[in-house]
Amino acid sequence: MCIKNLTTKRTLWLSLLGLLLYAQPSALGAEDAGQAAEGDHGAAESHGDESVADGKNENVILVLEPKKRIDPKDAAVDVLKYLNLGRSLWKGGDHLMAEKYFAAALGVPIDLPEKEQVLFEMAELYREEKMLPKAAAIYERLIEEFKKSRRLPTVYMELGNLYREMGGLKVAISNYYMVLNSSLNISVDQVEKARDLSLRAKLEIAETHAELLEYAESYRHYELLSKLNLKPADRMRVNYRMCNLLYELGRYQPAVNKLKEFLDTYKMSAHAPEIRYLLAKSYEKLNRKPEALREVVHILQRQSSPDTAHEGTADYWRQRTGNELANEFYQKRDYRSALTIYQSLAKYSASPEWRWPAIHQIGLCFERLGLPDKAILAYQEILTPEGGAENEESLSSGLKTLREMAKWRLEHLNWEGDLVARLKVLGAQ
Repeated sequence: MCIKNLTTKRTLWLSLLGLLLYAQPSALGAEDAGQAAEGDHGAAESHGDESVADGKNENVILVLEPKKRIDPKDAAVDVLKYLNLGRSLWKGGDHLMAEKYFAAALGVPIDLPEKEQVLFEMAELYREEKMLPKAAAIYERLIEEFKKSRRLPTVYMELGNLYREMGGLKVAISNYYMVLNSSLNISVDQVEKARDLSLRAKLEIAETHAELLEYAESYRHYELLSKLNLKPADRMRVNYRMCNLLYELGRYQPAVNKLKEFLDTYKMSAHAPEIRYLLAKSYEKLNRKPEALREVVHILQRQSSPDTAHEGTADYWRQRTGNELANEFYQKRDYRSALTIYQSLAKYSASPEWRWPAIHQIGLCFERLGLPDKAILAYQEILTPEGGAENEESLSSGLKTLREMAKWRLEHLNWEGDLVARLKVLGAQ
């Protein structure tokens, strides 16, 4: 009886110990587990009278060991160590090994705030290397795993820019809207940063709609932005885009008003040459020929006092403005208006690439106006320029073709002149 009481107490003590140990089963091999089970079974046979009512042997002992705890501080140190190693290898150009260290940092079996830093830096590194799909995937993972992160507005902004760069414009717009939504839950110390991000997101939403050719929707967003208290640079950007969109929407009269307002407000803007081009085109679309002509000539007379230091860009828009408007007048058989613009173009620069095409068109205009003598002078200017003949070998293929065309037109005009002279001698006229 004493033995039985002693065994019962031992069993209860072991059961209590098992409850106290919040442990996982020992990783025993299959053979060891079988031997343990067999030994327990033998013990059960020798003490059959000690079985409990449910038929289980009280002396069967489940061997437990304490679960190993991971110190969060040590784990955080490991995560940052892997991150630094990965970062160093990445900068050294060993991206494959760097990614393994990043994976090791993320693979530490405990949830840590330091992993957010790993994901954020990984995405930035992928972004810098133009590995855009990988960067997007990492940002998406950060959003999924750190739903309350203070970085969310920034992450959504970067994600929107990535998708836009990859051509996913609709997805980009969705992420820009998430910038606005996530900025509503920021703390007081983030208000200023959140305000700037929200404005950037609104600007990108408006611009992305324009890229989708949704001009009306884009203009609506820019119009809302124009009512905000914007910094000067942002206000100029908004007004510039509104000018473009009004023209694209075919709202030429409002476009004229907005374009003139822009030029009055931002006289030294790098966009001024393009805005003048749109103004001249808007006048032409409204069939206001005198104003269009005046604007083009005005643009081409600004050589000595350019609107902006970006003279290369200004030259592009001046040449485009002059050529397009002059060509349109020429096609409409308004040769005098076309001639006025071509003459202004020819005076703007002595460069053959700029000057010769305009002179060729001047010759054609004189021909259409019945002034062959002046046309001959124009074509001769291309063949024997006033500043001296150009080296044929140094000319581009385009200029060589232009010179051949001028030579052909000159021969044709001389033949016509000889024919008229012969007919006069014969009394045919």
